[in-house]
Amino acid sequence: MAPSKFRFIAKTWVVLLHVWMLACPMALAGTPNKLLFFNTLTDLLRGDLWQWISQQELLNRLYIYPERFLVIGMGTTNWPERMGEVLVTGTVANTLFQWANPEYPYRVQSIKEGVFPWIQLAVVDPKSALEWSLERSQDLHGALIQRFRQEGIDRCALSIEAMTSRVEYSIMYRIPKSGFDLSVPAGRSEYMRSFQQEGRAKWILQGIYVDESLAPSCGIPPGQPLLLVGYNQETLNGGLVRLARVQNARVRYFPVERHEVIKSDLSISDVRLHEGRVSIDIRNLGALTAEHLKVKLSLPDTERELEAVLPRVKPGEEVRVRFNVTINRSDRSLLIQLDPEEQILESDRSNNRVEKKQGLLGW
Repeated sequence: MAPSKFRFIAKTWVVLLHVWMLACPMALAGTPNKLLFFNTLTDLLRGDLWQWISQQELLNRLYIYPERFLVIGMGTTNWPERMGEVLVTGTVANTLFQWANPEYPYRVQSIKEGVFPWIQLAVVDPKSALEWSLERSQDLHGALIQRFRQEGIDRCALSIEAMTSRVEYSIMYRIPKSGFDLSVPAGRSEYMRSFQQEGRAKWILQGIYVDESLAPSCGIPPGQPLLLVGYNQETLNGGLVRLARVQNARVRYFPVERHEVIKSDLSISDVRLHEGRVSIDIRNLGALTAEHLKVKLSLPDTERELEAVLPRVKPGEEVRVRFNVTINRSDRSLLIQLDPEEQILESDRSNNRVEKKQGLLGW
């Protein structure tokens, strides 16, 4: 081959490779799979119930992903005394939400208008699936965790079909605003209903695994790297699976390289003083709706405090609070605080407080 012809072919391949890299950035960036935490389980168990995302809002956030991508997740509703576990399955184009009803007969059923104070889900490319056939295990959780550690996987979503011999599971029905406290006399029964099923049965399970090295950044409680939810395919009884003994299981798992924690972010955007009135503009910079938001105005020099409560502030929404109050000459400063008792565990509290002082030229 002539040298000039060889150089022409080589340059052509370089150009084609460059075009391919620009057109297919994900081919070089690894898996596009992502894990999304809408609030965190750790904060939920502390009683962080006053920020949430609706089912429709969650679906709207998925539109940026290819329709064929799978959605695998779990969470809970904020329905009083009927919270229940939520199972999320399907694809971006057809996402299914199922709810474990904590009332008799305790069956899993589809829901259309859920409101979730905590939900975590993975959006994954079905082509990234890895498969494993597991034979006889007395501890499904332990077997899976061991495999992921051996393979160096620190985050993944799972979809499992298992023939079980024993399953222990629970359904959460309430979390008080004061948080999950196992020291109460009733213990776990104060918050959840516990069940066990003996004998051969087919269970449909799904889960999220996060290695303990990443647990703090994902809001995962210590010692719980793998959460599984599921149901008996015949009876439709199910919930959060705490123990599963399996005769055999077909496991599909999807490694994840990125995650994001999504919360509300309440901010004081403006404060204006008028004659006989103080106006405060409040914006939610986050992606979860916040509710029962207390706004507190303090005038320390004259020992006056005023409070207002906003029913809710949606993501991106700005609302205005007006306090009818006269600023006296002896008032040298005023302090405005959002959520002063820290009832909403939002992403950033540094913008929840504004202090203004009166100088020579006024406020």
